[in-house]
Amino acid sequence: MERDDAVRDRAVADLAALQTDRAALADRLRQPGWYDPALGVLVGGFFATYSFAFPWLTLVAVPVFLGGIALLAAGYRRHTGLWVNGFNGGPSTKPVIAAWGAACLVLLVVGPALEVGFGVRYAMVVTGVVLGVAAALLSRRWTTVSQRELRGER
Repeated sequence: MERDDAVRDRAVADLAALQTDRAALADRLRQPGWYDPALGVLVGGFFATYSFAFPWLTLVAVPVFLGGIALLAAGYRRHTGLWVNGFNGGPSTKPVIAAWGAACLVLLVVGPALEVGFGVRYAMVVTGVVLGVAAALLSRRWTTVSQRELRGER
């Protein structure tokens, strides 16, 4: 009986230590303040290039976009000490990713249709701005949701 109490006490202490570690990880997860606006500018700028009649501009934008994302990831790693792939978060982050996917799907159909099909100039610039703002806001939201999940909050 006394042995069972010792095992139970040890298990309770281990679970408390794990919860403390999860809370500390959640605190570290928050990206620096410049991260979300920079992500928004990269996303928005990349999609806005589709509005211009210079295909080379989009070709130049691809390595700029990918390099910018790599720099963001490196800055995030340096700031937090870890990297979290936003598409592989916990179950509570799935709706945030679904919202991002829905925004991309709708806007990347409507924007080009307006620009190419209906001749609305700079529709893809507007699409890029909307997607950039959405990327910045949803990135911040994803982090908040993920932090709550790690802490065991609802």
